[in-house]
Amino acid sequence: MSPLTEAVFSLPENDRRGGVALARDFARRAALVCGYRGNHEDVVLVVNELATNAVRHGSGRPVVRLFVGEYQVLVEVADDATDHGPRAGGWGLQLVATLGESWGVTERAGQKVVWCELTA
Repeated sequence: MSPLTEAVFSLPENDRRGGVALARDFARRAALVCGYRGNHEDVVLVVNELATNAVRHGSGRPVVRLFVGEYQVLVEVADDATDHGPRAGGWGLQLVATLGESWGVTERAGQKVVWCELTA
């Protein structure tokens, strides 16, 4: 397994929806710079869906964290929401489940963290 590089991006407080576009650009650059051999657009789609959910349903300032290696990407999006269950009804999490090897929701330091692992 190749070593993983951590990259972190905080969505801007004053333009959270515009911040999702910035998060997509961040994910695209991180996948490229870190040499991920899988489909970079899959990484971008997962970041888009998880960041959009954090903006729509979460609270606080969402943070996108990527752990990127040659054959693996772990995407985490954290926010301050107190509801730690996934939201039903949309197709976004179904897309995340289809693109990723695995995904889930956990709590870390009082934050909701939604994560997805992708492999090349």
